[in-house]
Amino acid sequence: MPQYFKDLGEDLVRHGYRIVPLPPGSKGPRMKGWPQANLSVEDVRRMAANGSAQAGVGVIAASTPAIDVDILDPDIAQRMSDEIDRIFAGQSLMTRTGMAPKFLVPFRSDTPFRKMSSAIYTDGKNEHKVEILGDGQQWVAYHVHPDTGKPYQWWNGLDDAGIISETRDGLPLLGRSDAQLVIDAFERIASGLVESGKWSVKSQLGDMDRHEKDPADSDPFIDHAPPVGKSEPEVARLLRAHTNDDTSYEHWFQVLAAVHHELSDAGRDLAYEWSSSSSKHADEKFELTWNSLGRYTGRPVTLRSLLKGAKPEPALPPREPSKAAFVPAAQFASRQRVEWHIKHILPEKGLVVIYGDPGSSKSFFALDMVAHVARGIEWRGHRVRQSKVAYIAAEGVAGFGNRLAAYAKHHDISLDDLPVLVRGGAMDLKTEFLDISEQVNAIGDVGIVVIDTLAAVTPGSNENTSEDMGAAIDAAQRIIESTGATVILIHHTNKMGDIRGWSGFGAAVDNKIRIERKDDVRTAHIEKQKEGRDGQAFGYRLVVVDLYVDEDGDTVTSCAVDPCAEEVPNTRKAKKERKPRAGDFETSDNFRVGRAYLKTLTEVFRKTGKKEISVKEAITFIQGSLTHNPDELENYPHPSNVKKTLTSLADVSKISMLLGRISLPEDWSDVSEASDAT
Repeated sequence: MPQYFKDLGEDLVRHGYRIVPLPPGSKGPRMKGWPQANLSVEDVRRMAANGSAQAGVGVIAASTPAIDVDILDPDIAQRMSDEIDRIFAGQSLMTRTGMAPKFLVPFRSDTPFRKMSSAIYTDGKNEHKVEILGDGQQWVAYHVHPDTGKPYQWWNGLDDAGIISETRDGLPLLGRSDAQLVIDAFERIASGLVESGKWSVKSQLGDMDRHEKDPADSDPFIDHAPPVGKSEPEVARLLRAHTNDDTSYEHWFQVLAAVHHELSDAGRDLAYEWSSSSSKHADEKFELTWNSLGRYTGRPVTLRSLLKGAKPEPALPPREPSKAAFVPAAQFASRQRVEWHIKHILPEKGLVVIYGDPGSSKSFFALDMVAHVARGIEWRGHRVRQSKVAYIAAEGVAGFGNRLAAYAKHHDISLDDLPVLVRGGAMDLKTEFLDISEQVNAIGDVGIVVIDTLAAVTPGSNENTSEDMGAAIDAAQRIIESTGATVILIHHTNKMGDIRGWSGFGAAVDNKIRIERKDDVRTAHIEKQKEGRDGQAFGYRLVVVDLYVDEDGDTVTSCAVDPCAEEVPNTRKAKKERKPRAGDFETSDNFRVGRAYLKTLTEVFRKTGKKEISVKEAITFIQGSLTHNPDELENYPHPSNVKKTLTSLADVSKISMLLGRISLPEDWSDVSEASDAT
């Protein structure tokens, strides 16, 4: 009889997997407290010697979740396999089967989440569902299947060794949002089968099986919160969604107690920020109350039960690159080929921002570009690869209809022949990106998604913070990953003529196109081109197009883009070329502390070799530096003051601060020069 636990267990632990023994004939563990088990090599060796040698091996799903496709129809199972390959395109996936055509795909997760499940469907004979196995569960890695009597089988496209040939860190990453894409893909397939009469719904489940539900999970606030624990960013999101204008003392105290319950003293700054948003806030009262919470003996209150009715805000965990095998340079280079919608101008599968002053005609320019792509005709002398376009007109819906009509009339075509699909009206990108992705995939062959404008699809967000704008950009990236389309964001400038809002916005996109206007001449400047040559400029004018006469006898008009040879200079570039003025980062006394902090952070990155650190780590390093804390006072400088200075450093692009993580610019010379200025 195979001795999976004895033969493979030690190596699996060394590879980073948390495992449990599975008795022969069983797919479930019998070890007490197994969800919290974290066996060492010595534990495995001892258990194998004491009766578990012939046990199978289960992998704890908290840090190693898995997609479990529980479908016995071979054709539908294959369709689901194709959907998973599409969602995780370009990533190396392995599969495990026990009773084919059912299969399982393993992943890794650094932020555990509970099980997610589709509804259960039946074809009258067999039941079908898809689950994402997560925290509190395990899945079989190596064992003899109790029903077939045969070993579980692995396949990765090359061999059948399974996870024993791969470390946990080498598995592709699975987050809750991607897991939901998998569930949604199956539900679309199942809905079609139900409509055709082949399947029927047996039961609706939601996130977890009913028999596994935790009583607290019946709380409606569960929709807003990750089910396991609360990290600092998660608490921050919940607090941002909960206003504090007319809060009673009792409720105010309970919110502070809840934050303390989730984060202990590490949550002080978040609690202070939330409290101080009310006119009733008083520093002394806050300090006395917060300092007393360590002695609070009342019933602990959780944020999700307390903040009912708060506006939901999705948790968008930071992306981590999947780890793939090294290949020879020639082989790697042969796989890499830049594809274009408009050659050397608009790339395939990229994030593009088109921005300009109000009235600069950025939306007209965007429509002109993408309509040429939709028609498959040359644009400004550049070849075009045809595809459909999905356009989100989140503001000025009626006016956009006239712009479409003006484009068609100006180019002497029928709107029926223009494959541009339009979604009009307000929306929230951060909560609706999954819905957008589904709609785009349902249309099929959509190469470009235009979001007009970014401000209109981020209601309630602070454009100047990395958290809010980082979440919006991450949502746009999820659309790109899910659909394979290029996403174009239409955005505005600030009073200084730069991209409005967060300083890291420009660095986060692949291409930047700036619209300049002088009198009746406009020019699109290609400021940033990740895979091509920037610095190109395209002049144009807007021509008035008569559309129709309304019921009052007035002519309704709109405009269309008409290319011209004249160009307007890039005023932003001219500003950048000016010599530094007094008051700049390197000279201003206002940045004295910032320069000192930057020097400390530079030394930390160089000594540790890290590429990024958390904001909390940065505060710890600064508080532990004798330069900033010569008297070695406790909790000095205060974390909230340090955070403000770090935010200022991010605003002037001396550091990048995104989703609670800090990194330095790639060009270390900039950092060195700034540090030397102290």
